[in-house]
Amino acid sequence: MATELLEDHLRRVTRNFTARLPEDAVFALGRDLATELTRAHAASPPRHPSLEPAAVPMIDGRPRLDGGGPEGDAAEDLLCLGALLHSLATGEEPEVSWRLDGPPPTPLSTLARRAVLAGLTSPRPDGRFPTASAAVEALSAALSPEADLPPPWPLFRGDPGRTGARTAVVPRAGVTPLWEAAVGSVVGSPVLTSRLVLTPAPDGRLLFLDRAGGRRIHEMRLGTALESSPALAQQVLHVGTDDGEVVGVDIVHGLETYRVKLGRLVRSSPLPWGERVFVGVVEGKDAGAVVALDASKGKPLWKRKLGAVFSSPAEAGGRILVGSDEGSLCALDPEQGTLLWSCALGARVRATPAVGKEVAVVGAFSGRLAAVRLTDGTVAWTRELGQTVYSSACLSGELCVVGCHDGRVYGLTLATGEPVFQVATRGPVVSSPLAVGDRFLIGSTDGDLYILDGAGRVLARASLCPEGTESSPAVDGDTLVVGSARGLHALRLTP
Repeated sequence: MATELLEDHLRRVTRNFTARLPEDAVFALGRDLATELTRAHAASPPRHPSLEPAAVPMIDGRPRLDGGGPEGDAAEDLLCLGALLHSLATGEEPEVSWRLDGPPPTPLSTLARRAVLAGLTSPRPDGRFPTASAAVEALSAALSPEADLPPPWPLFRGDPGRTGARTAVVPRAGVTPLWEAAVGSVVGSPVLTSRLVLTPAPDGRLLFLDRAGGRRIHEMRLGTALESSPALAQQVLHVGTDDGEVVGVDIVHGLETYRVKLGRLVRSSPLPWGERVFVGVVEGKDAGAVVALDASKGKPLWKRKLGAVFSSPAEAGGRILVGSDEGSLCALDPEQGTLLWSCALGARVRATPAVGKEVAVVGAFSGRLAAVRLTDGTVAWTRELGQTVYSSACLSGELCVVGCHDGRVYGLTLATGEPVFQVATRGPVVSSPLAVGDRFLIGSTDGDLYILDGAGRVLARASLCPEGTESSPAVDGDTLVVGSARGLHALRLTP
């Protein structure tokens, strides 16, 4: 009995090509062909088999690529695979112009699937899969939906209390570069899922990057500028714009779910909590508010007038804490927006409060760092750092660590505010520190990422970008991602 060829198989399952091959079948076939290409490329010497359906035998229901010689190119093989899958998914015949411009966008069910085909057929080398095995991984992932688990780093500072601390791989031996994506300046803090890095760009784009290799897989222009760090909950990313809007984006399909105009400027990072999203708004030079939105529709539920609010809301024992340009840290009732208490700090509060068990720690433009009791808003301690504090504090164990505009990183005891260490960098520190175990990582506008121990010793320094970094790092496991004036940087924490 003659061996069935891929062409015969396709003719049979599509009723002589009168019906489209189901999307799942297209990706399953692509995974199997990419697996065979991986095997062929690993041969010695590497083989480059034909992917013409009339030349590919089917063995036990799967394609088999046994032929091919050393003449060829792995990138060309992947391009041919992408052209075949695109043709099967859309019914369009491949064209020579695809080599220069890529094929037209594919109307597939998810962003991940569209991104896989784009990665196989991209005319840009930096948009392609580097190997057939990377294509196998992406095709397999596109066939199995992402597990419905909480994202590992869903929002600015990592958790609703904005502590900036994680139990992860402790970088005792430093960090090593994984990849760099030259996407332009990134000021906000990225969001990490198991597969994606999601980050805003000051030019108004929301960028979707493949977490494994930094490949850009999608982008959306949401406004004239984006400096609000996004927040992810229930597959919807919430992000503020410099046009005064908050936008919800479905990250599975890459589509807007809502857009609501709230004021003149939204630099605050949204806080998804329960069925609501809380965000700070700037309405004028000295005017602003905190707004509660319905998380699914973006409908405003209440608004509490304050001074201009650049600070990001934090959750503290059933309350919402936020700083304002009125010079206060405020506690609000999440249901009605009622002011529960207000603590005057004497200068604008644009940093985000970090919430501990008994106090929240926040800095002000006067250079004052204060620990405020959660129960009644009274001050537990203050420490004068001397210059403006933009950086949001990090709380880990008995320590509070924060950056300052004087170019130093300060470590203080959380209980009393007594100084433990100060470390000088070569530029103002706007980035917020990250605690990983008993190590602290923080970027400086001098362009370096510093790794400190609990005594303030500089254990390692990684050069990111000579033009500096203002972005605050995000971490999951042994992977850290941070923005700079040049783009995004992924580093591996070395235990």
